[in-house]
Amino acid sequence: MYKYLTGIIIEKTKILKGNLLYIFCKNSGLTKFIYPYKIKNLKLDTLNLISFQTKTNKEYAFIKQYTVINYFENIRNSFYKKILSQIILEIIRKTLPENHRENQIFKLTLSFLNYLDKSNNHNQIEKNFEKFINAFIQMLGYQIDENLTITEKIQKLEILTNVDINSKSLLEDTLREVRNHAIRSNR
Repeated sequence: MYKYLTGIIIEKTKILKGNLLYIFCKNSGLTKFIYPYKIKNLKLDTLNLISFQTKTNKEYAFIKQYTVINYFENIRNSFYKKILSQIILEIIRKTLPENHRENQIFKLTLSFLNYLDKSNNHNQIEKNFEKFINAFIQMLGYQIDENLTITEKIQKLEILTNVDINSKSLLEDTLREVRNHAIRSNR
């Protein structure tokens, strides 16, 4: 039986016969799919929003056809935006259970990625990223002090969910660099 889904590609791993894709889907949450062909372009790259047809055989779900809805090109062309999006993808991959419907978190994530793709105001992006992190943590069912820094909130999320967010230190360095650049620009 074929199923039609929409989702954000969170992670892609080469396997013996094709690729294993973790896709955060609108109606089925974080789900694992096999794309049984070699990926030769950026159409099935992480961060892309795709619409796809899937078929389940035994215990595996295979992607049969797909269409890219959004490449988020402006995110890909900005180191700063790319770091923020990678942290979001890593947090989703590590904190959400597989095959568990998370429509609110999907809408929140897609809304923020669309915003991030269009915005160029780094100060506003940082504030909205912090709002995203706050909302994400609350949607997971946790409460944390809103006066913490973004990095401290991510550290708290690591403790609450018992995961390690590897890109956390890169976020810290990137935010520091963006702030320093803004200070130098205002002189």
